[in-house]
Amino acid sequence: MTPFILMGIIFTAIVLTVIFGFRTLDEIASIPFERMAIGFIEALVVVFFYNYIIRKLNTSYPWKRNWFIRSLIDFVLAISIPIIVISLINLALYMGWIPEHEHDDKYKVMIFIMPLMISALLLVVVEMIVATEERTNLEMKLAKIEKDQINTKYSALKEQLDHHFLFNNLSVLSSLIYESTEKADKFIQDFAAIYRYVLSINKRDLVTVKEEIDFIATYLNLYKFRFEDGFFFKLKVDSDKCKYLIPPLTFQVLIENVFKHNILSRQSPLTIDIYSTENEIIIRNNIQVKSDKVDSTQTGQQNLIDKFKLLNCEAPQFKIEHDKYISQIPLIKPADD
Repeated sequence: MTPFILMGIIFTAIVLTVIFGFRTLDEIASIPFERMAIGFIEALVVVFFYNYIIRKLNTSYPWKRNWFIRSLIDFVLAISIPIIVISLINLALYMGWIPEHEHDDKYKVMIFIMPLMISALLLVVVEMIVATEERTNLEMKLAKIEKDQINTKYSALKEQLDHHFLFNNLSVLSSLIYESTEKADKFIQDFAAIYRYVLSINKRDLVTVKEEIDFIATYLNLYKFRFEDGFFFKLKVDSDKCKYLIPPLTFQVLIENVFKHNILSRQSPLTIDIYSTENEIIIRNNIQVKSDKVDSTQTGQQNLIDKFKLLNCEAPQFKIEHDKYISQIPLIKPADD
């Protein structure tokens, strides 16, 4: 990239030389190739020098520290090399090492002004290159840090949901043991099947809707087995939605909240409907709020919202409509869809 930039600067310098009348196109065309090559190498050396100095300055005295002082430093830097070059040219003229030019005044103006112009151009370009490079590196570091934080937070959320799942179902099992050993035995078998699923998806960020539906059907059957006519549920998810993706245990968290916050009995059964729309899975239940205060950590829905956000997806929506509590879970398209 640097050679192309230098070629652009040299071309700009040549154009300015013609515009200001220091040289004609014929005079520029008569400049030997060796002299042009030396000029290119000199400019390349200046670029590397500026690159080294500016990087050091960005570390020891960055722009944000004091932009005015930094501007003065850059100004001094921009004229230091031209002053050195001009001094050497003056010395060479004085010693007779450079032959007298037929247009002496114009020649002297050109060799004194052009180094300043080229130096300023080189400094500006190098500042832009270094600033762009440092900004890109910073963005890459921030992206890596953000990704690491997302992975850490997401893993913590999944572990929290797993523990939440185990705790609640062990509580159910504890109550069933005193009610019926046969029910408890059947519950243990079904619960073992469910927890095998939980373990199988522990390291996965997304699962298919079909996997979650199969899981939640078994999960709801456990509640149906326990509460019998006090609870009813319906599952109606279109087959074409089964290939879509969602975070694992999404349905389970919402179903837990339904049972946690609502009463159910044969006289007032709790009803849960799970069905699909064009872009969502809907979980809807009738509201039968418990009269006593429920001890809630208020983490279930927020964890789901956080998980969807961490996956850079649209977050779930929750609302009450006509005495129904509705959870709207966005579907995530698979990569090959």
